[in-house]
Amino acid sequence: MGRRDARVEQPERWVFNRLVADYRARPGYPEALADRLLVLAGGAASTIADIGAGTGLLAVPLARRGARVAAVEPAGAMLAVLREEAAGLPVEPLHAAAEETGLATASVSLALLADAFQWVDPERAGREVSRILAPGGVLAVVEPRLAATPFLAELQALLAAANPRARPRPPERLPQLFACAGVAVAGREAWRHEERLEPARLDAVLRSISLAGPALAPAALEELLAATRRLAERRGGAGWVREIALTWGRRAGPPR
Repeated sequence: MGRRDARVEQPERWVFNRLVADYRARPGYPEALADRLLVLAGGAASTIADIGAGTGLLAVPLARRGARVAAVEPAGAMLAVLREEAAGLPVEPLHAAAEETGLATASVSLALLADAFQWVDPERAGREVSRILAPGGVLAVVEPRLAATPFLAELQALLAAANPRARPRPPERLPQLFACAGVAVAGREAWRHEERLEPARLDAVLRSISLAGPALAPAALEELLAATRRLAERRGGAGWVREIALTWGRRAGPPR
């Protein structure tokens, strides 16, 4: 979502402003995940804060299901795409960060962070979720990870060779987020989602990864893209397979 001391008024500090063109090529989420999130939120006409909404990969499907979505995103370029994708839907784009959303106190039935938790300050974001979440509301964190397929295992090795920071890291501080939000974890669920990426889209998705596109020198990035295309050819195509993990908990009190 952002850098430790970055403000939304500093567009140069938000790497996602430089990734937005390629970010549009990223695979979305399974329909079953959007269905489940809507149930957790309380059904159609519920109010959802999609924190770190990006280009609207979940904000738009949730709004199409009848939810009112406050799409909180600190990268202005991402928010511009989201506005385009959400035209005519009950989505309110908010140029703000997870730690200070600007939403009213106790105003949302579901606070969602999808592929965004790794970018937030878990303590400050947790306190903000505690403030905006209504009694009986749900905090939901969605974490997509690449599955252990032969193609993706080799791809991750290529990424790690190009940028050592792309190697697996210790688990994020998810318990801290829930504790600061005053929400106990109640459930963990998972889905598997796969899309086949043709070469141009595969290039774009790789460029959209923060540890690849903006982190590598142009020559190193082009070498990575070329190596990945050769890998896809050897493996019979690029299957982008993700394990989508949902962790959620409900705040005490009756749902709104």
